[in-house]
Amino acid sequence: MGYKILCFGIFCVIFAYYIYTPIPENIEECWRVRMIDAVVKTTSLVGTLFEEIGLMKYEDTFLTLSSLHLSKPVSDENVTVIDTNFSDIPVRLYLPKKKSEILRPAIIYLHGGAFVFGSCKMQPYDDLNRWTANKLDAVVVGIDYRLAPQYPFPAALEDSVLVVKFILQDKILDKYGVDPACICISGDSSGATLAAAATQLVCCVSLEV
Repeated sequence: MGYKILCFGIFCVIFAYYIYTPIPENIEECWRVRMIDAVVKTTSLVGTLFEEIGLMKYEDTFLTLSSLHLSKPVSDENVTVIDTNFSDIPVRLYLPKKKSEILRPAIIYLHGGAFVFGSCKMQPYDDLNRWTANKLDAVVVGIDYRLAPQYPFPAALEDSVLVVKFILQDKILDKYGVDPACICISGDSSGATLAAAATQLVCCVSLEV
């Protein structure tokens, strides 16, 4: 019994050393950053082990984990949430319920995930987009772009550009009461890269026209 406890203690120490990451003192909620970092490192380790023993591919481990956090399009008293398609690309719409005398801004959000996993329907992104729509009284569009390696580059970028162009149509702007002069494309991590690239491509096309 004592041997087992000793082995378990050594394992815990080694594991804690593996997942520990020094955090700068000026970072707020260091415990949250460490927790996220530990989850990512642990998932990466498990993914490597699963791939080595032939259970599943490395990226499939992350896909499986992210799928556990998918949420349904549940509306609340402030925001109507709808899953639909723009140019045959899945999107999640967040529409403020309160009436507005003026056209609303629109925010197009591209989720992160190293281009290989994640979804705008994951609970953290759903919470963020719902909060944004409510606080800014804005129409928010989360894009479920295609992921690598099943869909190699530039599939994700093509999807992002297609959705942006779809939203910029006059009939779509009128349908959702969006101000064409107040449209923002944003994202985090790999989604931020897509947002920057999509903005440049759409602007270049507009200038050429």
